[in-house]
Formats: sequence, C-alpha cells, structure tokens
Amino acid sequence: MWIDKDPCYLGLSKNKEEREQRYKHYINQGIPEKERQVITGALQRGQLTGTHRFVEEVEKSLGIRVENRGRGRPKKWNEERMNHE
Repeated sequence: MWIDKDPCYLGLSKNKEEREQRYKHYINQGIPEKERQVITGALQRGQLTGTHRFVEEVEKSLGIRVENRGRGRPKKWNEERMNHE
C-alpha cells in the first residue's frame, strides 16, 4: 500500500527543508486538551477518530467492524421505548 502526502503538508512550502521545519513547528504547538482526550480514549478502546465516511471506508477495507459504540449492551427495544415515554 502507498501512502500519499497530504496536500496541506505539501502546501506548507515548495522547499522540502522549509516544509519540514514548518510542520515541526505546527506539531510542537500541541493540540487542545479536549481533542487529546478524544484521541486518547479512541486509542484505549481500539477505535478510530474521524468522520462516519472514514470509519466506513476503514471497515470495508479491513473487513471488520470498528464503529464507535457506547459502553455495555445495547438497550432492548422495550426499554428504549419506555425511556422515551
């Protein structure tokens, strides 16, 4: 499998060294705490972060389900109906 370079990364500079420096600066800025928590939680659960379309593409490619589901067993239909009444 080949991995293409992201157009945003390539757009940082035409010069390879300058592009690497700008990317390094961007990465060293860190990420917001809430976003870090989402990523950490997904990693701990072995799940993905991304759009629904991205998750579907990965599931199709791997042939397994990796959808982010809530904790515990799904509610039975009658339990769910009673909670909404």
